[in-house]
Amino acid sequence: MHRSHSTPLVSLVIAVVLLLIAAAPAPASGPASVTVRVEGLNETKLAATQVTTTTALVVKDGKPADACPGTNAAGALDLATGGSWGGTWFGGKVEEGKFKGLGYSVETILGETWTFSSGSFWNFWVDNKAQEEGVCERELQPGDQVLLYPCHFEEGHECPNPLVLEAPSSVGVGEPVPVTVKRYAANGSATPAGGATIAGAATPALTDAAGHATLTLSHAGAATLVATAPSAVRAEAPVCAHSGNDGNCGTTAPASGGGPVVASGGQTASPPPYKGPFAVVARPTGVLDGHVYLRRNAPRVLAGLAAAHTAISSVSIELWRQYRGRCYSYEGARERFTPARCAHGSFFKIPSASSFFKVSSMSSFSYLLPFALGRGEYVMDIEATDAVGNRTTLARGTSRIRFYVR
Repeated sequence: MHRSHSTPLVSLVIAVVLLLIAAAPAPASGPASVTVRVEGLNETKLAATQVTTTTALVVKDGKPADACPGTNAAGALDLATGGSWGGTWFGGKVEEGKFKGLGYSVETILGETWTFSSGSFWNFWVDNKAQEEGVCERELQPGDQVLLYPCHFEEGHECPNPLVLEAPSSVGVGEPVPVTVKRYAANGSATPAGGATIAGAATPALTDAAGHATLTLSHAGAATLVATAPSAVRAEAPVCAHSGNDGNCGTTAPASGGGPVVASGGQTASPPPYKGPFAVVARPTGVLDGHVYLRRNAPRVLAGLAAAHTAISSVSIELWRQYRGRCYSYEGARERFTPARCAHGSFFKIPSASSFFKVSSMSSFSYLLPFALGRGEYVMDIEATDAVGNRTTLARGTSRIRFYVR
């Protein structure tokens, strides 16, 4: 029986190769498309916002040595909030292709602050699971869902667990809409959320013991369902409602006069673009109509949803302020308020490259104000335009909201 024997040189080469493989640094995560959501104590600070992380380092204290990889959760948070967050550096650096150490703690997000010294902190979850790593440590993969929300850690007090609201993306007006609400534990396990309240429909609904409920939407267009429950973090779900083939939610509106349009030669032509009621609708998320905010909790992100029967081509916002009898209009190009006639502002377009992501026939948009809002009365108007030129009609409580800062 013949046996082969490796020479000492071959054995040495194999050993060296194996040693190099074992010692090689693990490749760092590359850019990934993820979503980031921030829930404040009393309101949604940042609706689910899609960003694509980059390799740019994140430095929050002005010291280049205190840098987190941009492909980690810190980079996603920085992009989603326009850099409007901060915290204390607790050390760390990239070793063997991964960030090791705590890095930055998260203390302030979009003007809302929770620190360990006050007995509170920002809880950090990814994909419905609590994270033991910090935002600088947690590497993100495509499709990850990042969530931050405040928690108080007094003795005997447990952090609230997030809810997840499952609803169809497109429904018929007046038709039963089945929804499900789940409550997630820190380990990622889900249980039905019985007794949760769901708002945003014609009538609020309560979930049964299995977390199920049925509701109806009375108007065509975009709607946002919101689920809340005791000791839980609220959840939202965008829904688009249509009345048959009315042109909403991707449906095709019939041509005027009924039936297909026949062109010369007997070929069927496409019907004209729909321009009827509710061709384009828009509403804010996170900023509440009629709400009074304290200055420290005043909204910094102007965000919302827009829906149409075709793709949304642009969204513009008009924001004006009245304080002590004087009025001011926000100018997007100059990023400042300037004196203006009361109730007469000027729209500015939100850059679509960084502020939109498509969800069926709906688009989410957001704009980060460069400064905190001062005291006064504010009116925000939203004007969305679709690919064929339809625009939203201003309506109080949806595309026009009024709020106050004290």
